Amino acid sequence: MTLGLPEHLAKASLSRALASAGHAAGAVCLASALVIAIASIALEPTGEAGSDRQAAIAALVLVGVQAALFALVALRPSVTLTVVYLLGGTAVVYGLTVLVMAPGNGFETTNNAVLAMPRTALLLVGGAGIGSRIAITWAVLGWGLGEAASFLGAATAGAAWAPSAAAAAALGIVIVTRVFDGMTRSDARRETALHRASQQTRELVIRHDYELRAIARLHDTALSHLVAIAASGSGPVDERLRAAIGHDLTLIVGRDWATEHVDDAEAVAAPTGTGGPVAAVVRAAGGHEPSDASSGHPARPGRAGTTSTVATPGRTEPLADALDVARDAGLSVNVSGAADALTAVGPRRRAAIEAAVAQCLMNVARHAGVDDVEVALGRADGEVTVVVVDDGRGFDPDRVPEDRIGLRTSIKGRIEQEGGRARVWSRPGVGTTVMLAVPEGGE
Repeated sequence: MTLGLPEHLAKASLSRALASAGHAAGAVCLASALVIAIASIALEPTGEAGSDRQAAIAALVLVGVQAALFALVALRPSVTLTVVYLLGGTAVVYGLTVLVMAPGNGFETTNNAVLAMPRTALLLVGGAGIGSRIAITWAVLGWGLGEAASFLGAATAGAAWAPSAAAAAALGIVIVTRVFDGMTRSDARRETALHRASQQTRELVIRHDYELRAIARLHDTALSHLVAIAASGSGPVDERLRAAIGHDLTLIVGRDWATEHVDDAEAVAAPTGTGGPVAAVVRAAGGHEPSDASSGHPARPGRAGTTSTVATPGRTEPLADALDVARDAGLSVNVSGAADALTAVGPRRRAAIEAAVAQCLMNVARHAGVDDVEVALGRADGEVTVVVVDDGRGFDPDRVPEDRIGLRTSIKGRIEQEGGRARVWSRPGVGTTVMLAVPEGGE
C-alpha cells in the first residue's frame, strides 16, 4: 500500500496518515464523553440531594484532562508526551470507573458505553515514531493500561469488572490495519537499495552527458585549430589565432567547460568583427583582411580564389557561423528552405545545430573532394530540420572506425543531447546526406 508514493517516502507518509486517522477517532470518543458529562451535570438536581451532580462535574474535569493530554500528543508526538498521556489517561480511566461504577448508577459491569470511550481513546494514542510495529506497541500498551485501570477502579467501587468490547474491537482494527500496511510495503532495506540505484542511474546519465560535451568540445576545437594552423603556413602564428587557441584552452581546462560560452566566444572574436567561436578560429588563419568596398566589411581569401564577407554580431543569416567555416574552407554553400526555421528553437538548441552543421561542412571540406554543398532548412510537425547534401566521394557509415568521433559525437551526440535525431545516408561514389532534426522550443 504505497498510494503511488516513492518507496523511500511511503513508510513515513502512510504511518503519519494512519496515526492521524487514529487521532481523529480518539478525538470523537473524548468529545462524546465530554458531551455525556455535560448532559449529566445539566440533568442532575442541585442542593443536598445533588451529590450525583458533583460526581458528574468531577467526571467532566477528568475527561477534560485526558482530552488536553490527547491534543498535545496529536500536535507534537514525542516519546515523553506519549508516556505522559498514557499515565494520565490511566489515572483518568481509574477515576471515571470509580465514579461511574458507584452504587446506584445502574451499571452492572465496566463493559458499558460510558467507560468504553476513554479506554478506546487511550489505545488510539498513535504515539511517537513511524512504522507498524511501533504503532501496534503503543496501541497494545494503551489498551492494557486502560483495562488495568478499569479493573482497579471496579475493585475500589466494589463493582464487577469486564473487559470493554468496544476497546477490544478498536484494538483489533488498529492491529489489522497496521499489519496489512506492513505486509504490503517492501522491506525497508530493499526500498533503500532501489532509491540508491535510482540515484546512481541519474548520476550515470549526467556523467554520460558531460562526457559527450567534453569529447565534442575537444574534437571541435582541436580540429578547427589544426585546420587554421595548417592554413596559416610557415612562420609565426598569427596573434588572433594564438588568442583564439588560448581562449578555447581556458574553456576546456576551466571548471565551466560544459557550457556553450557563446557570449565569451563573441567577445574574443569582437576585435576582428567576426561571429561565433568556430568561425573565429578558422578566420584567424586567413592573415590580412583586405577591405571589400562593395559590402563595407573586410573580406577573407578562400580556396580557389573565393572570398566571403566577415560575419558581424548583428547578422541574421541562418547558420551564419557554420557557413563562415565552410567558406573559409573554400566551400560554396547553397542555402535553401525556410530561412526563419531556427527562430523556433532556443539559443542552446540553435547553438547545437550550428555546431553540428559546422562539423558536417568541415567533413565535406576534408573528405568529400567537392567544393559545392547544399544546405536546406525546414520546419514541420513541431520539429526544425537541417539537411546537408554533397555529391562527393561518399562512404559506408557502417564501416566508420570506432575511434572516429566527428560523426558519432560532434554531430549525432550533440543533436541527441537536445532531444533530436541525426541520420546519415551515404555510399561510396554517390555522396552523403545528413539530416538533423530537433524539437521546437527548448533552452
